Amino acid sequence: MLVVQGLWTREGDLALWTESGRRRPGTARAHDLAELASRAPRARLLAAALARPADGAVLLSLPCTPAGTPLPSTARPRRDVVLRPVEVPVVRLRGLPAVQLLQELTATADDGAAAGVLGHGLRWLVHVAAQTRAAVDAGRVVPGVVVSGAGGGARARWEVLPDRRQRRWRTSVAEASPPQLRAELPAPRRAEEVLDEVSALVADLEVQARTAHLPPPGASSPAPAAPAVRGWLEALAGDGAWDPPGHPAAFARAAREWQRSADAEGWEVVLRVAEPPEDEDDPLDPARGPAVVAAPPVWTLQARLRPLDDPSAVLTLAQARAEHERGGPGGGPGAAVSGDDDPLLVLLSGLARAGGAHPPLRHRFSRAADGDVDLDLAELLDLVEAGAPALTAAGVPLLLPGRWSRPALTLSLSASAAQPGAVADPQLRQADLVAFEWRAALGGSDLTEAELRALAGARSPLVRHRGEWVHVDADALRRSADFLRRRGAGTAAVTDLLAAVAGSRALPAPVTDVRAAGVLGDLLSGAAEHRLEPVPAPAGLAARLRPYQARGLAWLAAMSRLGLGAVLADDMGLGKTLQLLALLAHEREAGTGGPTLLVCPMSVVGNWRAEAQRFVPDLRVHVQHGPGRPRGEAFARTAAAHDLVVTTYGSLLRDVDDVAALAWRRLALDEAQHVKNASTRSARAVRAVRAQHRVALTGTPVENRLEDLRAVLDAVNPGLLGSAASFRAAFGVPVEKLRQEEPARRLAVVTRPFVLRRAKTDPAVAADLPEKLEMTVRANLTAEQAALYRAVVDDLLARLADVDDTGKRGLVLAALTKLKQVCNHPAHFLGDRSPLLHRGRHRSGKLELLDGVVDGALAEGEKVLCFTQFARFGELLAPHLAQRTGGPVPFLHGGLGRRARDELVARFAEPDGPPVLLLSLRAGGTGLNLTAASQVVHVDRWWNPAVEDQATDRAHRIGQARRVQVRKLVSAGTVEERVDALVARKRDLAGRVVGSGEGWIAGLDRDALAELVRLGEDAVGE
Repeated sequence: MLVVQGLWTREGDLALWTESGRRRPGTARAHDLAELASRAPRARLLAAALARPADGAVLLSLPCTPAGTPLPSTARPRRDVVLRPVEVPVVRLRGLPAVQLLQELTATADDGAAAGVLGHGLRWLVHVAAQTRAAVDAGRVVPGVVVSGAGGGARARWEVLPDRRQRRWRTSVAEASPPQLRAELPAPRRAEEVLDEVSALVADLEVQARTAHLPPPGASSPAPAAPAVRGWLEALAGDGAWDPPGHPAAFARAAREWQRSADAEGWEVVLRVAEPPEDEDDPLDPARGPAVVAAPPVWTLQARLRPLDDPSAVLTLAQARAEHERGGPGGGPGAAVSGDDDPLLVLLSGLARAGGAHPPLRHRFSRAADGDVDLDLAELLDLVEAGAPALTAAGVPLLLPGRWSRPALTLSLSASAAQPGAVADPQLRQADLVAFEWRAALGGSDLTEAELRALAGARSPLVRHRGEWVHVDADALRRSADFLRRRGAGTAAVTDLLAAVAGSRALPAPVTDVRAAGVLGDLLSGAAEHRLEPVPAPAGLAARLRPYQARGLAWLAAMSRLGLGAVLADDMGLGKTLQLLALLAHEREAGTGGPTLLVCPMSVVGNWRAEAQRFVPDLRVHVQHGPGRPRGEAFARTAAAHDLVVTTYGSLLRDVDDVAALAWRRLALDEAQHVKNASTRSARAVRAVRAQHRVALTGTPVENRLEDLRAVLDAVNPGLLGSAASFRAAFGVPVEKLRQEEPARRLAVVTRPFVLRRAKTDPAVAADLPEKLEMTVRANLTAEQAALYRAVVDDLLARLADVDDTGKRGLVLAALTKLKQVCNHPAHFLGDRSPLLHRGRHRSGKLELLDGVVDGALAEGEKVLCFTQFARFGELLAPHLAQRTGGPVPFLHGGLGRRARDELVARFAEPDGPPVLLLSLRAGGTGLNLTAASQVVHVDRWWNPAVEDQATDRAHRIGQARRVQVRKLVSAGTVEERVDALVARKRDLAGRVVGSGEGWIAGLDRDALAELVRLGEDAVGE
């Protein structure tokens, strides 16, 4: 496959060379030109240039095989690739021919079929030239000067106006430059240098061509220009050669300052807190004592005026008055000054806004000659805490000293052996005591006891600590020091310690870390599943445990030894039943067994009996259910004679006295969400059972709210998370309602040792399962998309008032189609052939997500199937993705004949075939085997799970060697997200109600329809 590469050399040439298959990069051959003519027929200048013999070479650093053979830029990533210097023959174009070629290639880069001919570097140069021509079209050009060398010569040229818009574009395009542009040896150049050279050349030649018919500059000017300026203008009209009077570099600097004057957009008023001078006698050396110094009683607040185009040049109030008296910057006495340019008026206006935003500042600066006022400590802290947000909103930012911080005060808990080796002892029990120590930290850095006492003793909310001004909660410091003095260390049971963490509302500061050693440390860190000593598979187990199941057995065995209640929360279908039966078999062989009481729903009693017989035939199982079940002493004898007693939640409630009278080795709760309501009689019956160890099995530890998790954990570790009321206050409201992060982290710290959760999507699990991972990925709308979406919704709701039920269906379905198109891309909805990107930025949140998926797949050497229900959108995506991937992206749609379709599929299946295949959902949904792909993206939704599943199964089918990842893109806050949520919640309902696509939506009344299609407040991204 032919690819033409381009590089802008240090000599100012456009160097071209070709890559084709495994052949060494260099000049084109006859068959290369023939391929170019067929794939890019409009690239006549490029074909003519490549037909010339090489006129030099460039030394490039290219990826090569270990043997030194250069690899094409389109080659798949390889582990053995090395960068080596390679001399590549090139064809060179200079000046106008180079610019004309880049202009011609603009159309080629926009042509999906031909875009793959151009390599990354050449496409980037084409983009730079096209955007420069757009700037010329807009008139954003100014005269410029470039010094031609150390000898002092200069050249006049036209340049793009270097304003903020140009600088932002320059930065974003430079960041997107491909590495080929900087590959020239011996010293690579910055992308900005290449961009500036190309942009200046294009701008200069374009302006010259467009102004050639105009009279010489200055010919009709009523006032003669200075000789230097007149010579400058004449050189611009000629060939640019010019010998300016004086030093050329000085004139170039003056010209650059003149250009920058177009970007001066006024002033900014800022308030700055000046840092007080340090006292050399302050005890900042830790060796001399705690590094804590109380803040001085008086601080200085400075009012300053800062030019927007030069933030480092600030004016005081006195200097602003002086500028005002001189008539403004650059003016003389008596010169007229507008309000926007008068620095004194701007500063006074800003100070008035500051006084309105923070009333204590009102009139404070009017009596300050230099704009500096003194604040006592209380006034300063009030300004920082209450005034700063209001000042920022008023456009007067408050600047604090660079060494000012407001770190959080936190606590950490460490547990160690009460006796040597105790925590690491595998026989450590729940009631055994461990030594603990609380520590305080400020901003994540531990405080020594002396530092904490010194901070608390300072009795000031602002102190200098370790070289910084630290804004602290003095009351929390005092309470923390008192807490550590009284309860900072001691011994306690493991669950009592964690219960203290969970109930940390009574603690003086939030708990952010809990640490321990040995097995307990592994449990607390969440690493127990992988670090615990493996448990040999029991000889009596008639099954082979998968790796994650073997780790689950080791975890359950460790929790049993520690006497800690365990919640095995694996996804449905991962074998929770088998793991618990393996634990019983393991303990039975080790001689540590005893009767286990298993409580489960009635519907799975038979399954437990059958699974036990299947996997552990020697296990003695009794089902305690039915009218003939033993009671009283008979039940006690029956339980003692069996390893596993299976009963239901209803039977336990009726037999609670008999069950509670026995001491069980273990209580196991299957489908433990049945006890999520702790106030029910069944939940109270479960808590009445006496057992050495408790296990809960559930695939949904949190069904609706966090209280579900508390109830399940309380069933296996009573009292761990406190009462329902205290838990709701500590976690339920802060996490669920207020979305606070710290309580969520603390809850994770407390619950981590007791819950083992593995999902089907976990990498360690997926290797043992059918390889298909499905996910819904939400994309925010851009501002452009949101505006179009609102317009469609408003038009729909307005027109609904004027149609009857007969016309309503067509109107609604047409509007839904438009909304889907808007969610895809503005260019899809508008049909105006506008580019998919605007100045390098995405116009569609979905397209940005799709680009990320494609980039990630390419990096991993994977292929992607991309489905859309709109053929027109596929036609827009194909050239964009081709430019992204550096090669053609085929599009399989209903308009293709059988032969073309078969050839396309066969080409995609080849190892070096296209990395991305676009498909229309209907044409590509059935009858294809596309197992070369391992990534599937549904860009827009059919709203029929069966249709989407059929499409996904093109890749997820027999013969697929990789895990298939399926992403369904949904625009957040739109009708797409709401219908997707309905399908996700009620997949069985979707088969009956949503099975025909979106037709059911047309039957909704106006209010329900308006709610469905409305634009959510969080729909638009940053």
